[in-house]
Amino acid sequence: MDPTTPTAWGDAEARRRDILRAASNLLESSGYAGLTMRAVAEGAGVSAGTVYQYFDGKEDVFLALMAARLENICTTVDTIDRTLGVAGLLREILPQVRELWRLFGRSAQQWEAKVLAGGRQGRPATMSAAVFRRTIRSLERALRETAAADGRTLVDHPAMPHWVWDSLIGVADDLVQGGSRQARVSAERLVTFATEAIERGIVDS
Repeated sequence: MDPTTPTAWGDAEARRRDILRAASNLLESSGYAGLTMRAVAEGAGVSAGTVYQYFDGKEDVFLALMAARLENICTTVDTIDRTLGVAGLLREILPQVRELWRLFGRSAQQWEAKVLAGGRQGRPATMSAAVFRRTIRSLERALRETAAADGRTLVDHPAMPHWVWDSLIGVADDLVQGGSRQARVSAERLVTFATEAIERGIVDS
């Protein structure tokens, strides 16, 4: 749908998309601190009361944005060509992980502490946690299928996909912060080194 097209009265799903689009723009321009319900309402062209019809507060808006990004990553993981090799698969995923981290950054750690560690358990929190777990399961399945297509197997350990995810977040953080560039290592060389190192770390010898 064209974002410039006015949302029809009564189109609840489109209104929700308008609110989330405005929230995403705010998060990108002003960070989590700028994600106020009033600012979201202004960006979406609705009243603050309308925003509260869809979300209980800024934290619920944040959770919905996080879940949407994770859903996109999950879809990508499910559809990636399994003949790319493990490192190649990780390189395909990394741009979206980088964007997730660029947008949510340190706030993602707050989300992890509150949601994944068994804290706040309202409906939005439960949904975003479920999407994250589905993403991890999809990542593990994709990694194993990709390794199998290459005649290899991966280590059999429940922590494996979580370690891979955390490793990708670490690479994403470096790409966002430009740490490797300060050491005169190009982003391309960093990504190649990191994804190949992750592959070596999870292939069963």
